Amino acid sequence: MSESKIEWTENTWNPTTGCSSVGKECDLCYARTLTNRYKYNSQLPKYNQGFDVLVEHPDSLNDPYKWKKPTTVFVNSMSDLFHKDISLGFIKQVFKVMNDTPHTYQVLTKRDHLLKRYSKELTWSDNIWMGVSVGIQSSTKRIDSLRQCGAKYKFLSVEPLIEEITEMNLSGIDLVLVGGESGDNRARPMKKEWVLKVKDFCDKAGVPFFFKQWGLERNNPDPNDPTLNKAHRYYAKGGCMLDGKVYLANPSLHDDSTPTLKLFGQDYYIMDDKYELKTLWELKSYLPEMEKELFDQLKDDIKKNGVNDPILFWVTPEGVKLVIEGHTRLQAAIQSNLKSIPMKEVKDVFNSLEEIKLWMIRHQFQRRNLSAVEKIQLAYLSKDTIEKAAKENLSKAGKGNDVAEHIDTNSEIARIAGVGRTTVVRYTAVIERASKSVLTQLNRGEISISAAHNSIKDLPDQSVAPILEKPQRVKPEVKILTSIERGKKLLRAGDIEALIILNDKSQIDKLTSKQKSTSGVYLLKDTD
Repeated sequence: MSESKIEWTENTWNPTTGCSSVGKECDLCYARTLTNRYKYNSQLPKYNQGFDVLVEHPDSLNDPYKWKKPTTVFVNSMSDLFHKDISLGFIKQVFKVMNDTPHTYQVLTKRDHLLKRYSKELTWSDNIWMGVSVGIQSSTKRIDSLRQCGAKYKFLSVEPLIEEITEMNLSGIDLVLVGGESGDNRARPMKKEWVLKVKDFCDKAGVPFFFKQWGLERNNPDPNDPTLNKAHRYYAKGGCMLDGKVYLANPSLHDDSTPTLKLFGQDYYIMDDKYELKTLWELKSYLPEMEKELFDQLKDDIKKNGVNDPILFWVTPEGVKLVIEGHTRLQAAIQSNLKSIPMKEVKDVFNSLEEIKLWMIRHQFQRRNLSAVEKIQLAYLSKDTIEKAAKENLSKAGKGNDVAEHIDTNSEIARIAGVGRTTVVRYTAVIERASKSVLTQLNRGEISISAAHNSIKDLPDQSVAPILEKPQRVKPEVKILTSIERGKKLLRAGDIEALIILNDKSQIDKLTSKQKSTSGVYLLKDTD
């Protein structure tokens, strides 16, 4: 058994190796790629004969009897148990092992005809989940054979999903797994509407839906999907959020929960739950991530000496100890398997997540000796938070509510950093217009903000350039952008949800109403 990186299982067991293609779903088979990589590895003799040779491994049959704790196991992640070159006698031996042991086994095949033929010859204990692969419409015929087999629990692996599936009968199915194709640039695209179609089938049939991954970042319609980050608890290739949520329902696992914390009227996914402390991604990722080399040094020190500075937490109205300072130290402590760590409660009153973020920034100024540039860089992290508060103020004013004070973003950043407003304005101009070499010198502390600002004085001022144009022939709700860079700025500010690049205006009519109202559009050709 080996611990698996496959999101819908816990471990893998390969009593056979080798396989062959059954169609375009197999074009970029990950098992073939891995076998070719392992073929000449003397430490992995099981794969030395290559992928095109089916090999039965009787010596692997005893492995499940040695596993101390019940676990969920994907059987033959590197092969297909119902391949024509695997003898029925050996398949029966594999089934006997599964019948005799307390683990949960997931068996997946594309050879539904042999599954149907052999089913009555096999003993189907309740710990066996049988599945078939369905990545294209024509493969849905395999579901009928699956329905007729003797397994109590049945699942579908809709991966790689490489075309729209317009019809799918989920009667008798207990789980559907969906994922996009990953790998190199040859990987085929997966569209959001295809995923939503399968999810709709599941919702209507009451079948648990598990969305594994987008496969490639370019498939993901949300460039800000936090699960694109490897440090995220639910990281997956290409990310795995669908409309801002993760869908990981999987009754074949011992625990398929995705714990959340309700805070200020909103649910957030919990990232860590250790030492009675919990963390949220929105706070854990707010400050710059420590470089790997420095983190490794910190972890080595914590292994030897423990955590010196206490982890600071705030108790939520529901009594949860939420970490608001010390995320990196906490992560190092968890990875070092420390039994306990020092912690301290912060008694401040917070009314929003934005207030916690601002507290985190200010606290960093108390803990660290920073240069003027470093102070502004750190304070500048709060820009989006401050602008969000400013928009909320404007919204309150528009609804006739009293607004305590007008929020000026630059002034607020300057106040946090302890510098003048003019310095912040100059810094903003520098990061928007200065060359890479000037920015590098500034970040290294080789030049001041004033010197960096002097380098852009003679450049054309683009800060007052119109961000949006609304040609008469385009409906008012469509935001036409004058440049891709302007679109990026609007994305960062939250004024639009997506940047869409079209060849010309004739393609705008193909956009949905939501896309027109929430996106910015950049046209490669001007058709006026």
